[in-house]
Amino acid sequence: MSRINVIEKHTASPEQLELLNAIEGQLGMVPNFLKVFANSPVALRAFLGLHGVSNAGQLDPLNRGRIALA
Repeated sequence: MSRINVIEKHTASPEQLELLNAIEGQLGMVPNFLKVFANSPVALRAFLGLHGVSNAGQLDPLNRGRIALA
């Protein structure tokens, strides 16, 4: 059975490394699901853009967390 690669800093392309470093700068770490998204920098940028838009709303942090878990 094949597996999806998890992109680590030592195996990342320059574009992937730039994205991973930006994520680490904001979160202090890079979650594994974002390392998987890094297989396609376009998909990772799209996800980060969507995440940024959703965080710009007027929901309080508690409700944002509830939605994220749903």
